Parts: sequence; structure tokens; C-alpha cells
Amino acid sequence: MGRRWGLVLSGGGARGAFQVGVLERLLQDPEFGTGPVVASGTSAGGINAALLASGKSPQEMRQFWRDIAADPPVVVDPTFFEEAIKAVADLAAEDSLDVFGGGPAVRRFIQRAQNHVPPRVGSFLALVTEYLLTSRFDLVGRFLGGVRRSALADTTRLRQRLIDTFGGETIHERAMHLAINTVDVRTGRIVRYVTAATPLTREPDYHIVKAITVDMVLASASIPLLFPPVAVENHLLWDGGLLVNTPLAPVVALGAEEIVTVLVTQTPGVASARPLRSLGDAVERTVDALLENAYNVDRKLLFTRNRLAKLEGGYRAVRLYKALRPETEICGPGSYLDFRRVMLEKLATAGRRAADAWLAAGPPEDDLPEPNELDAVSDVG
Repeated sequence: MGRRWGLVLSGGGARGAFQVGVLERLLQDPEFGTGPVVASGTSAGGINAALLASGKSPQEMRQFWRDIAADPPVVVDPTFFEEAIKAVADLAAEDSLDVFGGGPAVRRFIQRAQNHVPPRVGSFLALVTEYLLTSRFDLVGRFLGGVRRSALADTTRLRQRLIDTFGGETIHERAMHLAINTVDVRTGRIVRYVTAATPLTREPDYHIVKAITVDMVLASASIPLLFPPVAVENHLLWDGGLLVNTPLAPVVALGAEEIVTVLVTQTPGVASARPLRSLGDAVERTVDALLENAYNVDRKLLFTRNRLAKLEGGYRAVRLYKALRPETEICGPGSYLDFRRVMLEKLATAGRRAADAWLAAGPPEDDLPEPNELDAVSDVG
């Protein structure tokens, strides 16, 4: 009997191309070449998991990402900007007397202006921003309420691209189970779609369906504010990366005995007081921190579950391998949304390198802390 391993693919936008490079090497290895018994993914990882489960080879998956680079199927919605312009015009008309006609508003504006003397090139925009944030935040709220579109882009073409790729609106699984992970916009709860019922795939977190659909995959990749949420049955769904970016639980629930996790965040560095290099660096570190925290929470839960399996029985201990990750050099500012072909090729190449090193190392099993160490980690986490 071969390995019963599960594959976990995290979200991460364009960095999903890294996962394809990993799979190119991993599925050539004698130990892992039979493929996973279950693939669980979120966002870009959800798309890759669906591609793999539908029988696409790593080469075909790579072509999918190349096609994305050649013709990005996401269209920025002009209505979003039309409504934004209208909202600004309406606010200017309604509040012109208060903002520009004198009285307390002018006094507050002058008071804030003293913070920008002597003036610099960016002082006026800085002053207006400061004034809105400190004295007239109600205008910001009214502006946001005036823009009726909830997202910047229209994903109609992306949905059609997925339909063309899968040959219809349904994903037909080949020799493995598939788990797609999303978040309900209204309730904030995790919604996982799986096609197999087990004692661990219980409601409300799991939804057993006859087949995974394109809309479920699209919902898992619908980044809030950038892409609109997707209606699936009685749920309005968003990107699963909000809460469950590294969905380990479904692979355990669906019978995997070993877990291979492919992340797109760089290996965490050592603590340092070195200043951030740029706004792009700040954005990247913010996103990485959120995704890393999600993974560490999932790891701790798995470690706790394995402890219970040893102490009480009734649970199946599951081996977790150290996650595969891209090198720091490949993870520059903006790389989450850099869909240029040259960048996607670099990420795929980095994935092949990472898989080669990972396989050569054993592959390395993740360290399972002793109970007292786990408690210490939980206390500070």
C-alpha cells in the first residue's frame, strides 16, 4: 500500500505558480508520484488543488498560469469609479457650506495646517488626509457608503476561464478527494466544500456536495475588496484566506496519514529592529504575518490532536512534514499580485528548487513539541 498523503496548498495570488513548480518535482518522486489521496486548497491554492484533482498534470497547470499571464481574465469595473466620482461630487455639494464656507470647519482646517509648516511638496495632500481622518471622518464613511460596488474588479471573465479549463461548471475528481475552503461574508464562518462524508466532515464547517463547482473555487479566490463575493446556494462567499489560508483539517478529515504543505510565504526571519525598507515592504510583511499566523494556528491544532491520539486514543496521529516555501529573494514587494509571465516562471523554478531540496532532506518531518513546550508556545501565541 502506498503513502496516504494529503496535499495542502495555501492562498497567495500570483505566488500560486510556486506551487506548480513544487508539484512538477514532487509527482516525479517514487514516494509521492502516485499523488495525494486528498488535496485541500484556499484561493490560488484552491485553484491549483482543483486543477490537480481534475486530472491536470503539472505541465497543464503551468500552462494555465501562463495563459493567466498572457491574458489576465480580471477586468476592472468602470462602474466602481463612476460611483466613486459621483459620491465625491455629492459630498462636495452637500457639505460645501460647512467645509468651505467658514465657521468651525475652517478653524479645524487651519489648526491642522499648522502641523505642515513650512510646506513641502506633499504637504497639501497630507493636510487634506489628516483633516479627513481627524476632523471629518464622517465624510470618509459617507463616501464609502456612496460607492455601491463592493469590489474593484469584475470576475466574469475569470469564471469563464475556469469553466473552459475544467470543461464545464463542475470539477470531476480523478483518484483523489478535493476540499475547497471559503468564508461566509455574512456570518464570518469558515465554509468547506468536500465531496466525501466521513465522521469528521460534520456541519456547519463542512458541506458535503455531489461535486465541487467552479463557483466554489472562484469564491475561495475572491479577495475581499478586489473581487466581488460569490453566491453559492444560501451562502455569499469570500476568499478562504481570510480565516483558513492553510487548510490542514480537511486532509485529516478525508483520510490522509501524512501532510505535505506548500506555502507561498518566505521562511520567517530572525527578530530584528531593522527598519522596513519601503511601503511595499510594509505591505508584504503585513500579509506574510497574517498568513503565517494562520498556518501556526493550524499547526498547533494538529499538534494538539496528535497529542490526544497518543494519550487517549480514538484519534489517528498524522505526520506533518515541514512546509515547502519560496526563497526570500523571490518574494519581493508586490509579488502576490505580479502576474507577469517572467515572474510566474521565476516562481515555478523556485518551486522546483524547493521540492528538490525538500526531497533530498528526507523529506523533513515537522517538529512536534512536547506538551510543556506546546503550552509555552500557546501562552505567548
